[in-house]
Amino acid sequence: MLFNELNLKEASLKAIDALGFESPSEIQEKSIPLLMDGDIDFIGQAQTGTGKTAAFTLPLLEKIDFSSKNIQSLILAPTRELANQICEEIKKLSKFEPVRTLAVYGGQPVSGQLRELRSNKPQVIVGTPGRVLDFINRGALKLETCKYIILDEADEMLDMGFFDDVNTILSAAGENENKKIWMFSATMPKQILALVKQHFADPELVKVTRKNLTADSVKQQFCVVRRRDQVEALCRYLDFHQNTYAIVFTRTKVGAKEITDELNMRGFPSDALHGDMSQEQRDLTMKKFKEKKINLLICTDVAARGIDVNDLTHVINFSLPQDNESYVHRIGRTGRGGSQGIALSIIEPSESRRIRDIERITKAKIDKVELPKISEIKNVLREKSYAEFSESIEAFEAMGSDDFENFKEKFADVDKEDILKGAFSFIFNQSLKRYKNAQELDVRGRERDSRDSGARRGDRAGGARVQRGYEKFFLAFGRKDGMDPGNLIKMVSRGISVRGSEVGRIDVKDSFSFFEMPERYKDKVLSMNSDSWNQRKISVEVAQANTGGGGGGGRGRRNGNRNSSRRRFSR
Repeated sequence: MLFNELNLKEASLKAIDALGFESPSEIQEKSIPLLMDGDIDFIGQAQTGTGKTAAFTLPLLEKIDFSSKNIQSLILAPTRELANQICEEIKKLSKFEPVRTLAVYGGQPVSGQLRELRSNKPQVIVGTPGRVLDFINRGALKLETCKYIILDEADEMLDMGFFDDVNTILSAAGENENKKIWMFSATMPKQILALVKQHFADPELVKVTRKNLTADSVKQQFCVVRRRDQVEALCRYLDFHQNTYAIVFTRTKVGAKEITDELNMRGFPSDALHGDMSQEQRDLTMKKFKEKKINLLICTDVAARGIDVNDLTHVINFSLPQDNESYVHRIGRTGRGGSQGIALSIIEPSESRRIRDIERITKAKIDKVELPKISEIKNVLREKSYAEFSESIEAFEAMGSDDFENFKEKFADVDKEDILKGAFSFIFNQSLKRYKNAQELDVRGRERDSRDSGARRGDRAGGARVQRGYEKFFLAFGRKDGMDPGNLIKMVSRGISVRGSEVGRIDVKDSFSFFEMPERYKDKVLSMNSDSWNQRKISVEVAQANTGGGGGGGRGRRNGNRNSSRRRFSR
């Protein structure tokens, strides 16, 4: 089927054509006619990366009154990045329509967004649940005229602890009997089914399932090197595979920064995306990446949430993520829109056994590959430099130079072979010099994992002062266990049934973590010790204040009347 068979308006077809699309995806083909022809509540179940945004945007554009100054649609998204991208997608698909949109989310001053809401009079608002609810509570956002409420990535909003906010927003719109709710979600857990039962009226369901969790358009590969050689392995791969446009995933924001610094030093335009950046910095980085001013974006799973770039050539895992679901989400970012993509995992020997586990779960083959040989890399670098040198000769002949006669006179007595030697040294000094005495990196056969010896469980008192009205807790899971800020929020919000926004400051270490919660939740947090996470028993306790004694780092003590002597904790 083609888009022009869906009875879309001419302006939408023109915008689709400008984007270069001809055929709708399965979720688009099944959803668009239903949403266009009927005034219905709707549920679309499909994986990330299947074209859900266009599946609800195109029918929405058929129904909006562009002459109205009222809010006609509210779209909820789990992250500010996704909210921004939905806005961008709407602008592309409404290129020839006068629709007004506004994205509202945290991390930006609320005053500016309120000012834009009042002056711009948007017909479509896209926002995160927390900021939207804030606008409703302020009386700035009224839903009486809102005809369509769209929940995108509903299961992600549930996982991140925002579902209470979603319920509150839908309840606030409850008096508007003319509203319709459209929801898109990859999964349908019981909490979402309960929300459907409470707020939806006889919804139509469209379900798109994949036989494999990973797309056939993604070629999955892995190579095995020692931990200390992983950065060098990545650089060699990029030297050989020129024009790579990729997201590189790493487990920690510190790792992301270190890799970014090394890549830039080696001549690969890169930038990192991490949780410590302001929204303005994140937007600038994403703008550079989408405009291909940088070819590599290095980030953690949490920082990458909501990123949607369609023409990635690669997704590169700098070590495997701790859980297999994250692996599936990572590699699903390439091989989209009918193009082929490569997912490469650069792993250490101890991770090899997990490849088989991922293959079994995803029902897809992950091929072991070797890094390009040094001789092969040098050939690529030489050919690249030869081409650039030839281009510079052509450019010189085209434009000439007043300084050339001086240059020619300076080297008139130098032998031709010496000039060639000098040109060769000047061109290849940096690119080939680092490979002069280089050794191959691939690990052959089984090798013991060279883990860092100093990563033991540390101080149970954290260093930072606790916020007023909050309690700090010690959690016996760290980065090595697959814990990150996003997973910690999910674990706590699910474990004690609170909103994700209730979780205060988070500090994830290699082998343990700290997090803060309002004092009123202390007993509930400690009751999580009877629960499990990732098939392991949760161990959480109050982190006692650091006494600051001695140069050994001031190890904290267990709270309560149990043995209060200092202890070292190992796995």
